[in-house]
Amino acid sequence: MNFEIFENVNFINIKNLYDLATNNPDNLTAVKLNYSRNNRFLQENLNFLIMINIFEIYDNTIKLNTNSSFNLKEIIISSIINSPDYAVCVKNYLSNFKKNDQGYYIFQPDSFYNIESSELRNFLITAGYIKNLEDNKYILLDESILEKFRSRIFSPEQLRKKLLDNELLGIAAEKIVFEYETNRIKKFGNHLKVHHISLKDVSAGYDIQSYEGNIQIFIEVKAVSISNYKFHLSPLEYQTAINLRENYYIYLLPVDYSKKDKFDLDKLLKINNLSKNIFEKKSYWSINNDGFIIFKR
Repeated sequence: MNFEIFENVNFINIKNLYDLATNNPDNLTAVKLNYSRNNRFLQENLNFLIMINIFEIYDNTIKLNTNSSFNLKEIIISSIINSPDYAVCVKNYLSNFKKNDQGYYIFQPDSFYNIESSELRNFLITAGYIKNLEDNKYILLDESILEKFRSRIFSPEQLRKKLLDNELLGIAAEKIVFEYETNRIKKFGNHLKVHHISLKDVSAGYDIQSYEGNIQIFIEVKAVSISNYKFHLSPLEYQTAINLRENYYIYLLPVDYSKKDKFDLDKLLKINNLSKNIFEKKSYWSINNDGFIIFKR
């Protein structure tokens, strides 16, 4: 279950961002600036509101797809229910709550599940839907949310479409980097060509072949969150990186759904020699050995 889609999404921050957008929908730049003065994780919360279709962005204008007769929590839950990847995540988490002898819905996860689901759990806590009692035991404060998600059914086609959307996002990130590299290497000589390898060979262990000077470099592109640049490194990518050393690069491209191309190229992070610059820098990078999930501390 992909609980990471709720990473750094906090109801208090969402409300502050939503209120600023409501008051100034014609100036996204000003909304971002005013939000960032007193709140954290702008990009994650903005992306969340766009992905569940509460916000639509047109250049520097925000269109709010909301019903004024509902309060913000009702709007968010209704929008999540209509967003299959978010809804399935919430539904599966809430299904763990069981009624006790006193008639309260309680859930006490084991330590592993509690850590894995912490992003969604914290969102539900800040929204006032659950509360931590003691010893990682949680009580459901609003039973109506359980019924709303229990009754929601998602077809395989809906979920496959979302998986396809995620795959297309990765391809879009590769295309952005391909264009970036094509322009960047012009200073090294017009005879050099960038190759989009992953469109032809998914077993190469990298996406793009480019140049640094006249030396070939091999680039793996990852679409990431701006707050911690978290990415997954497959065993194939890891071994290819070890073999190619300083000639293998990870390009971490932050996702920004408020931009037309969905990425913030200005904040692209490029890393080569992964052994030296990631795996030996454990004070800067956190590494989960379960599939090399890596993110900035």
